[in-house]
Amino acid sequence: MQYTEEDQQILHDTWMSYKAKMRVTQIEMAKKLGISQLVFSDILRGKLPLEHKFVNQFCEYIGVDPLLTLPSLRKNIGSASSAGSVLVTNRYILDGEIRNVRYSGNQLIVEYEHGVTEATAH
Repeated sequence: MQYTEEDQQILHDTWMSYKAKMRVTQIEMAKKLGISQLVFSDILRGKLPLEHKFVNQFCEYIGVDPLLTLPSLRKNIGSASSAGSVLVTNRYILDGEIRNVRYSGNQLIVEYEHGVTEATAH
């Protein structure tokens, strides 16, 4: 699979949005991915090529589906579907009790209460 410049730009833009909303640094994300901050930055700026393993891990950590996010992969789905769309189901297990669920555009917001004990509060 050869990723395109458009794929790279979409991942970059998705990362910029995610890090602003979640207040995550490049260093933190690079550490999760097992790469250096410099390599992470170079990949997202297009200085290094996108690789399948990076794309899958990165998308998993930020909670997006690469098949629906990246244009080159979306085209493959579209050609396999006669209607031009697919039904996707995501299930989540939360460590707490759901208090509110709402959506805004393409975002699902789940508010839940997580119990904190003295042992986990330290």
